[in-house]
Amino acid sequence: MRRRRRERRRLPPERLPLRTSRRHFRRGRGGGILGCVGSVQGDGMRRMMAGLAAATALSLAAQPAQAEIRALIVAVSKYTDPIPSLDGPPNDAGALKAVLEQQGSRDIVTLNDAAATRGSIRAALEALGQRAKPGDWVIFYYAGHGAQAKSRDPAEEDGLDEFMALSGFRVTRPDTEQYILDDDLRGWLTNFFPTSVNVLQIADACHSGTMNRSLAGPSVFRKRTLDNPLAISLPPRPADPAARAPAGLDPPNLVYVGAAQDDQFALEGPLPRSDSPPRGLLTYALEGALKDRRPNGRLAADQDDDGRLSLAELASTLETRTRELSATQQWSSAAVPARNERSVIFQPLKPPPADERPVEVKAADDQAAELLGERGPWASIPRGTPDLTWSAKEGWVTDSRGDRVAENLTSPEQLAGVINKRKALAQLAATANERRVRVEIGPKPKGQLYKSGEGVDLAVVHRGAASYLTAFNLAGDGTVQLLFPLEGDGDGKMVEGQTRVVMARTKAAPPFGVDNVVAVATPVEPTVLRAALKRMDGKREAMAAAGVVQDELAQAKGQAALGLGELYTAR
Repeated sequence: MRRRRRERRRLPPERLPLRTSRRHFRRGRGGGILGCVGSVQGDGMRRMMAGLAAATALSLAAQPAQAEIRALIVAVSKYTDPIPSLDGPPNDAGALKAVLEQQGSRDIVTLNDAAATRGSIRAALEALGQRAKPGDWVIFYYAGHGAQAKSRDPAEEDGLDEFMALSGFRVTRPDTEQYILDDDLRGWLTNFFPTSVNVLQIADACHSGTMNRSLAGPSVFRKRTLDNPLAISLPPRPADPAARAPAGLDPPNLVYVGAAQDDQFALEGPLPRSDSPPRGLLTYALEGALKDRRPNGRLAADQDDDGRLSLAELASTLETRTRELSATQQWSSAAVPARNERSVIFQPLKPPPADERPVEVKAADDQAAELLGERGPWASIPRGTPDLTWSAKEGWVTDSRGDRVAENLTSPEQLAGVINKRKALAQLAATANERRVRVEIGPKPKGQLYKSGEGVDLAVVHRGAASYLTAFNLAGDGTVQLLFPLEGDGDGKMVEGQTRVVMARTKAAPPFGVDNVVAVATPVEPTVLRAALKRMDGKREAMAAAGVVQDELAQAKGQAALGLGELYTAR
């Protein structure tokens, strides 16, 4: 990718909301209420302070000695033909339960497969509501198929209802015990839990949509959705007043995290490597967000580096992580009410041991097989599902997701560049803060392919304090390409508030494959970072580039931010 014209455009300051899904078993957005008190003097002030002290004492007496985490975990993997069964939900449920137990939770209810019915889930939620105390966190987690069906509600804009398809669900004759509509679940979460109890809903399931990009080969990922929603007609649900949420805005205590956007599938597959157990991408990303560390020992997802992983930070990092794991086939969605943006549920977990295994590569032809016999950061496997497949004769490399990640790649040195780029990208994705820095790539929708010579627009949207923008591209073979600032761009300073910087209007060019644009916003001009990137420009130095970016983020002590963007190029 090469720049050919530079232009900058600034937009006025503006507060940006967190990205939210249009509908993921919930409606609308939460909000908060702020109150203010005027000044009072003399006896009035003393009376007010005495009243506040008394009210505080009563409030403290009403609070539990210690807030608890309670959970209902629902995992459905066994379905009736022709609905495909899933492999990942049991592994996801087990992983989440282990996480919650490490957080000290002692009130965890699990419902699996046939035990998970509409009635049992409703009863379990109602019982949790009766046990929960003010200040507690209640987590409702679902892993399984999500789907859409024709709606009976004329208020549905697209004429479709989202629902959880439970074990035994049949498309032709649905049983009311074997599905739950998003509206019903929202009603239960609203009516069973007072606003003094916080609720986190996690759905590692599909809802709707189609993939934008054609894959070059078979992918190890499977969809968690049913096909052809218009063919599904659901019978009327049982009469249930508790399934109707009060009209108006979402309650301020309800936090939602979903696996995918409305127009995407949620995926499951072997993670972190091709020989690993199947996992849902969202749940795996959540686990990683609680384990992966910065060099200073704090969580990589702790974007302001204050030692606390807030819900807003967790929601932001899950989007980046699911997108990186799926190669933009999926990125999570979230709705975090204002009162809970700074809330903390999860404490850091013990970091995982370093994965010292070499990347597994399978040869697609005899030429690649011979070259893979040389020493390098790989292990050659003759069969099975590899991390990468290489055709040295034709020059392409595909990953386990089916994407062609590099072309014109005929030497072991180039293959090593692809492998090192994968490692560098994983490090960068763990520390991204796309609430502050977001990379925009157009004009095509995310994930679509750009052919050689087609125009590509690159821009960055920044929110926050005045910062300096530095950006570079990691090409498919790990080649570093400096994007911003170049000669004529000035110092790259962005004003406080919201700023949109158009970095380049360029064309897709070699080396083809998966390109990753890295944008870094720093509080002071990063002369060391820029000098290092300038030395690496045009070289396969992905790991070194990631290292200098990590150093810059560490020195900024939470005042810098990183954003990532992906595009796919081919001849």
